[in-house]
Amino acid sequence: MAAIPVGSTLLDITVPYSPAVPTWPDHPAPSVEPMTRIANGNRSNVSLLKIGSHAGTHLDANWHFIDDGKKLLEIPLDRWVGPCWVAHLPDGNASISAADLEHAGIPAGTERLLLRTANSLIWAGWDGVTPLAFHQDYVGLEPDAAVWLVERGVRVVGIDYLSIGRFGPANREVHLTLLGNDVLIIENLDLSKIDSGAYTLICLPLKLAIGDGAPCRAILTRP
Repeated sequence: MAAIPVGSTLLDITVPYSPAVPTWPDHPAPSVEPMTRIANGNRSNVSLLKIGSHAGTHLDANWHFIDDGKKLLEIPLDRWVGPCWVAHLPDGNASISAADLEHAGIPAGTERLLLRTANSLIWAGWDGVTPLAFHQDYVGLEPDAAVWLVERGVRVVGIDYLSIGRFGPANREVHLTLLGNDVLIIENLDLSKIDSGAYTLICLPLKLAIGDGAPCRAILTRP
């Protein structure tokens, strides 16, 4: 597993978890409810958290779409940690095609790839409290882009909204292509302050005993 060089800057690319974060249609919003509060005479402050496995910044295990695929604990942690490339796609792109990836300057041999798109404008300046609606027109991969990633040997791909594929029928095809070929997925990243280039990715999921996916804390480091 990659070590963090002394003096590196830590860049948090995790979207804050709160009831205000957008969720997939028909999925419940995360909630934080008080269990005990010092102000009410209790000895400590304790909260009850309720959150779906694919809410906020989260990752997809193979089992999310592949019924005999790997569950979360079957995936080595070092898959989520290591050298990473961030590619900034033009903000005018409505989706990401294979041609877009071909012209994005992604170095050969990249195994972990994060895609910054116009989606990141949603997170820029968000306070984590103001409610955000779900946007069906978010930027996601076209099916041929998923094939491109598989053929180029990418092993982990991340994007700056709730799903890697575009909203609609092609979304399932994109997930099946990626997860079926053991390309793991990180979704809902905040890349609004991240420039294109090389980084080290550290993305640690909650250790769920049976996991189709999990919320995670994702950071980038750079000397």
